[in-house]
Amino acid sequence: MTLDRAAFEQQAEWCRTLGSELTARVLEALMACLDGSTATGQLVCEWPGEAGPMKDVVPLRLTGALHSMVVSGQAAGLARAYPPHDLASVADLIPLVAECVAQCDEQILDFLQFAPQTNEVARAAVLIAGLSVVGTESGLDLAVHEIGASGGLNLNLDRFGYRLGDVSLGDVDSGVQLDPKWEGVAPETMPVIAVRSGCDLNPIDVTDTDQALRLQSYVWADQADRLVRVKAAIAIAQANPPKLDAMDAADWVEQMCASPVADGQCRVLMHSIALQYMPDAVQARITAAMETAGARGDNLAWVAFELNADGQAELSVRIWPGGERRVLAQANPHVQWVKWLG
Repeated sequence: MTLDRAAFEQQAEWCRTLGSELTARVLEALMACLDGSTATGQLVCEWPGEAGPMKDVVPLRLTGALHSMVVSGQAAGLARAYPPHDLASVADLIPLVAECVAQCDEQILDFLQFAPQTNEVARAAVLIAGLSVVGTESGLDLAVHEIGASGGLNLNLDRFGYRLGDVSLGDVDSGVQLDPKWEGVAPETMPVIAVRSGCDLNPIDVTDTDQALRLQSYVWADQADRLVRVKAAIAIAQANPPKLDAMDAADWVEQMCASPVADGQCRVLMHSIALQYMPDAVQARITAAMETAGARGDNLAWVAFELNADGQAELSVRIWPGGERRVLAQANPHVQWVKWLG
C-alpha cells in the first residue's frame, strides 16, 4: 500500500504556482497522514488508475472533500486552519487533517468517486473570446453545446461582464465581472447565443443546496475572489438553469452531430479543462463525430480551452468548412492572464 507521492507533490507545486498556499500545505499534510487506517487512505494508496493532475486528479478530489467538510460544519477542528483564520503550518495541519479524515471517512470516500468539477468561471473570459471569433467569421447566431459542463455555469457566459484589455463586452450589471490581465487586441463583438445545453457524467444541479455546495468546495478555500465569483455564477444559473444531460461525452456529441443544424445557426462544441478526464477512446469518438459533421457541410465550430502536451493551457478553435485548428490564446488554467494570438 503506497501513496503516489509524485502526484501529490506535483499538484502541490501547481497549487502554489496558481496562488493557493493553503491547498498546497493541505496536500503535504495528507501525504504525511494518509495510510491504511481509514477507508479513504486505503482507496487513495491503492488507487486503480493514474492519480496525478493530468489524469484522475486524486489530490484535488481530496482537497475538495476536505473543504466540503469544513464548509458544511462537519470538520470543526480543520475549520480552525481555514479562512478567515491565519494560514497554518504543515506541522499544525497534519493532526487536523488526520482527524478530519478519520471522523468524516465515509463522506470523503463518497466524494472521491467523482472527478473535480471546478467549473472555473474565469475561463469564460477566453471562451467568450473564442465564441466571438466563431460568431464573427460565421456571421451566424450560435448554438453552444458544452461537454464536461459540471453545473453548467459557463453556459451562461453571455450573462457575465468582461474587460478584455481595452475591450468591454457583456453585461456591466452582472454579478460576474471578469477582468484578466490581457495581452493583445481582444475580439470586440459579443456573440449571440440562441441555444445552450451541456452534458456531464455527473451533472450538478445548482438549484439543489447540497450540490451547489459541492461545486463551491472545489474552489480553493484561500482564494476569496474565486469563491465570490462562483457564488455569483451559481446565482445566475439558479435564475437561468441550463439544460444538462447525464451522458457520456462521446455518446452525447455523436447524438448531437446526427441531428440537423437549425437555419441561421452555427453549432459550437465547447469545453474547458475537460478532455484530460476523458479516456482516449472517448476523445477519438468526439473528434470523429465532429469531423464527419464538418465534412458533410454543417455550420460547425469547436472551441476548446485545454492543456496542451506541455501542460500549458491554450484556447483553440476549428470552424467548418475547412476545420483547420488555430490556437487563439494562451492563458493559465484559472485565466488570471491571457495572451491573445488570434
